[in-house]
Amino acid sequence: MGLYLGELALPGSRAYVVAKIGHRVVGYGGMMLGFDEGHITTIAVEPALQGHRLGTRLLLVLAGRAVARGMRSLTLEVRVSNVGAQGMYRKFGFAPAGVRKNYYPEVNEDALVMWAHDIDSAAYGERLARLEAELPSSTVLGD
Repeated sequence: MGLYLGELALPGSRAYVVAKIGHRVVGYGGMMLGFDEGHITTIAVEPALQGHRLGTRLLLVLAGRAVARGMRSLTLEVRVSNVGAQGMYRKFGFAPAGVRKNYYPEVNEDALVMWAHDIDSAAYGERLARLEAELPSSTVLGD
C-alpha cells in the first residue's frame, strides 16, 4: 500500500486511472512519465470482467495522457503467456522489442517488452480515435 501511496504523490511523473461500474472499482491502470516516453506500469481488470474492453478504455486514457504530456513513445512489459493482453497492445501500435527473462519470479515467467513509437503523430491520434469510437460508453473512468 505504501508503494501506491508514494506513486500517487508524484503527479508530475505518474498517472493513474480507475475503471468503475457504478460505485465499484473494477480495474485500474498506471503509468510513469519521463523524458519523452511513458512506461505503462500496470493495467488490471477484475477477472470476471476481462474481455469486456475495460483494459482498452484504461489504456486509451493513459495513452491520451502520455500524448498530452508530450511523450513520443510508450513501453510496457506483459507476461509471455498473456496473449489476450498482447493482442490489445498490438491494437495500440505496440510491437515486441525483447524479452525480460524471469521478470515475474513468483511464477518463473518471462515478460515480453513492447513499444509503441511516434505516439505524438497525427496517425497515432487517429488510431486512438478509432479505438475509442469502437467502445461502448457504459464504463466510467476516474482519477
